[in-house]
Amino acid sequence: MRRLGIVGHRHLDAAATAFVFASSLVLIREACARCADVIAVSALSEGADTLFAEAALELGVPFETVRPFDRYADDFAAGRSRRRYGVLVDSARRETRLPFASCSTDAYESAMRWVAESSDVLVAAWDGSPPGSRGGTADTIRYAESIGRSVIHLDVVAQQVVQRGGATR
Repeated sequence: MRRLGIVGHRHLDAAATAFVFASSLVLIREACARCADVIAVSALSEGADTLFAEAALELGVPFETVRPFDRYADDFAAGRSRRRYGVLVDSARRETRLPFASCSTDAYESAMRWVAESSDVLVAAWDGSPPGSRGGTADTIRYAESIGRSVIHLDVVAQQVVQRGGATR
């Protein structure tokens, strides 16, 4: 079994959105070519998380999600974003619910750590900026590497795929 997780920025411009979705399709397809049993892992936040889960859904790859706090759906803008989230939650093969009642840094950090811990490989749609807060993309990359996970960096600025510690693809 191969488990691919995603962390990444919520706010992406049109070019970065297209890059993250296309790269997610390629990475998931490549994982499926190497392993018959692939699972995608995402917290389904707007932006990169949603795009990765939608790519998995398009390819018929099951995915699992984590809900950081009780009213997580309220964290999405009303309308299209909230509907996309609802469709993805309903499509997930499993949803893990964390014990937090409300939105907090602790809830988000726990969710991102869950994604890193639940993945063999962590895909990070990231602009390369240093950690800004606990549970953010850069912080989660550091955590994933500290627990021995491979990280594939989707550089949303240069629009390249880079194996952390390795060569550009």
